[in-house]
Amino acid sequence: MILFLDNYDSFSFNIIKKINLKNLKINSISYNIKNLFFLNIKEKIILFGPGPNNTLNSNLNTIIIDKFIGKKNLIGICLGHQILSCYFGSMVFKLNYFNHGQYNNFFYFVKKYKIFIKKKIIFYNSLSCNNNYILKNISNKKKEFFIFYNKKIKVKSYQFHFESLISNNNNF
Repeated sequence: MILFLDNYDSFSFNIIKKINLKNLKINSISYNIKNLFFLNIKEKIILFGPGPNNTLNSNLNTIIIDKFIGKKNLIGICLGHQILSCYFGSMVFKLNYFNHGQYNNFFYFVKKYKIFIKKKIIFYNSLSCNNNYILKNISNKKKEFFIFYNKKIKVKSYQFHFESLISNNNNF
């Protein structure tokens, strides 16, 4: 089961619909619920959703990360990606270009098969995070941190919107 933490973004519905299409069970909650609720999370996956806010307003997210790091699978999308990146010491920075509703070819490396895979993804961001030593950057950008993971602490994150209805092959 997946717990989706909604940051009041218009893409939240797309993410929930995509998960439902995979016949996975999902519970969606917003951040106006009291902190005590988070002591009883039963779901195995916690998904930090996108949102119009910034990482400075993510205290509740930090509490959840502190409590469940390494115990549950944590996934971030867009703002969720930035929140997880900053938690591990990365800095958010403005890109020199805007990616609002633009297709970009995106390459990522699959170590198991020693190949790069090309996907065409729609981006909706003007921010990125810098790389750090804890999280493994698997995107093709050296200074920009679009996809990362750390298997040991069960974290995976994406800066872009793979769930967007106009992204091709949006099965990450």
